[in-house]
Amino acid sequence: MPALYAFVHIEKTAGRTVRAVLLRSFGAGHCEIRTPYAKRRPEVGARRVAVTGADLRKVRRIYRSLRGIAGHNVKAYSDLHVAHPELRYFTFLRDPVKRYLSHFKNRSRAYAREDFDRWADAGWTHDWQTRMIAGEASAQKAIDLIATRIGFVGFTETFDESLLMLGQWLGEPGFRPEYRPVNQLAGKQRARDAARELVDTSYLDTPDVRARLREINALDQQVYDYARRECHARQLAAYRGDLAGDVARMRERNQHLTEWTEPLPSRLLRNWVYKPALVLRLA
Repeated sequence: MPALYAFVHIEKTAGRTVRAVLLRSFGAGHCEIRTPYAKRRPEVGARRVAVTGADLRKVRRIYRSLRGIAGHNVKAYSDLHVAHPELRYFTFLRDPVKRYLSHFKNRSRAYAREDFDRWADAGWTHDWQTRMIAGEASAQKAIDLIATRIGFVGFTETFDESLLMLGQWLGEPGFRPEYRPVNQLAGKQRARDAARELVDTSYLDTPDVRARLREINALDQQVYDYARRECHARQLAAYRGDLAGDVARMRERNQHLTEWTEPLPSRLLRNWVYKPALVLRLA
C-alpha cells in the first residue's frame, strides 16, 4: 500500500494556502477529508470530531488515486494510522501570540477591549495549537506526537522555506510549491472586517494584554519552541541543495504565476461525488 500524507490543518497558520498548493499539485489525488454527517456534533469552541480509520477506508473507495488527505479534523492522535500504517503526518505551526491574535480578529464579532477580554476568558481559545495536535491541553502529549508521529513541521514565519522542505520530505514528483496567499485577513471584506477597522485596537500592544497573551498561550509556546529547536534544525540539515537560492527562484516564479486553480476533475470529484456521499453515509 503506497504512503499517504495527512496534513493536520491548524487554523491561522497559512493552512489554506498549503491546502491550495496540495490541490494544485495533486488534484483528485488530494482529499479534504470531512467527518461524515451522521457522526458530526456541533463544533463549539475547540471541539473537533476527528476523522477515523474507517472514514479513510471509505474515502479510498471514492478517491482511487489518493495521495493524501487534509483538514481541521485530521488528527495525529486518532486511529488513522491503523487503517493506513504508512500514513505520513505533517502540520504547520505559527508564533503562538501572533496566531492567537489572528484567530481573534478573524472569528470575533466585535473588537473593543471588553470583547477581547471575553475572548481571552474563554478557555477553549487557550493553547489552540496544542489542543489541535494533542486533543487536549497537554504540551507533553503534543511534543510526543510531533516526535513520534508527525514527520514534518512547517512554520508560517518561514513559509517559503518550509514549502520547499515539505516538497523534499513528501518526495512526490508532482509537488508544485508555487503559490498565491489564500484566506489572508487583510483581503477579507466581511461586515465585521470593515467594523474592525473602525475600532482602536492599540490596547493589544499594552503590557497587561501582552502578558495575558503569553499566559494563555504558554503551552503553545512550549510546543512551538520544541518544534523550532528540534524539527526545524533537522529539516534544514536534511535539505538537499541551496535553500536560499531555491527560495529566491520560487519567489520569482510566484511573481509570474498565472495558473492558480484547482483542477476541474478534483472539484467535480469533491463536490459531486464525495460531498453527496457524506450525506448518504457512503463516505
